[in-house]
Amino acid sequence: MPDNYSAQASFTVRRIRHNDSLFLTLEGNGKPLFQSFDKETGVPSPDWTQAANQPVLTPHSSSLMGATVSLSHHSWSYNGTLLVFNGATSGEYIADSTGKFALNPTTGALKIIGNLASATNVANDTLSYSCVATVAGYEYNLSKSRDIVIQEGGASSYYGFINANSLQLDSDVSTVNLVPNLWLAGTPVQSFYVKWYKGNAVFREKSAAATVNVGRSDVDGSATFIAEFYLNQADANYVFRAGISILDILDAIIIVPYADGVNKDIDNGKSVTVKARVIKANTGAVLTPVNPTWHFDAYNPNTWEVVKTSDTDSIVVGTDESDEADGSMHDVRVECQVQFESYTTN
Repeated sequence: MPDNYSAQASFTVRRIRHNDSLFLTLEGNGKPLFQSFDKETGVPSPDWTQAANQPVLTPHSSSLMGATVSLSHHSWSYNGTLLVFNGATSGEYIADSTGKFALNPTTGALKIIGNLASATNVANDTLSYSCVATVAGYEYNLSKSRDIVIQEGGASSYYGFINANSLQLDSDVSTVNLVPNLWLAGTPVQSFYVKWYKGNAVFREKSAAATVNVGRSDVDGSATFIAEFYLNQADANYVFRAGISILDILDAIIIVPYADGVNKDIDNGKSVTVKARVIKANTGAVLTPVNPTWHFDAYNPNTWEVVKTSDTDSIVVGTDESDEADGSMHDVRVECQVQFESYTTN
């Protein structure tokens, strides 16, 4: 019998009262969270002191049931340190005490206004956001993080990224536009080619860079789209790989990944087992899928290369997946999907 249901996810859904669920994303403004540093010239690129180059992250929260969500008590941290916004006001933004970030206190948007890459900082940084979401008079704590890619660069350093007009498909947004961008040493490349994947399946064959339109039929709860960037049509090797996840908050059935067991973080001698629950979105009921076919992919989030797969109902990730031969370490991003014929309610 063919599969009748499918779902895919890599995000966390927070369960709230009245059988609702909240989704939180940090929407960009088309400027990549990427900066390189050329140690020969001592110059970071792009220059985030210039207004035209400054990335902005704006929190966006949606309710599965269509309820109005308001966000307040906006808080941002940089590499685990709380940012204090007590500096000068410029337009809608207030600068923080370091002079590198600015907050819009109304929307919670964070703008990067100072250079972060330096001779002593050529590794990825992390921005973490937290807030209070108010729905129908109830308050909930929400949080989300985004990495800033920082690397040592030079004349031959390529960086690719994907711009999206939204990270959520809902009743107001039926199509998301994915726009690939490729830079060389901080300067846009005008001509290149892209091969698109949805998860580990080809979504569009290699072609000249152009916008890809993603609709609700392309997303089962959540889907990750990966772009491989090539300089020429005939090239066998790509110069960069980038990924982005899109949510469809209107899907009736979603899956929620979780760490099963005592270990929630990878450490020496400690691995993490990731499983997933199948949930009916409008009620929050946990479902038991009939004849499920599971697939898990573990990615290095810096390169979007698959480091491990599993076709069982779980995947185990440890230091083999998070540690590199040069001694560096990174998180492991787990994508999961399931197809099944029918379901029963627990």
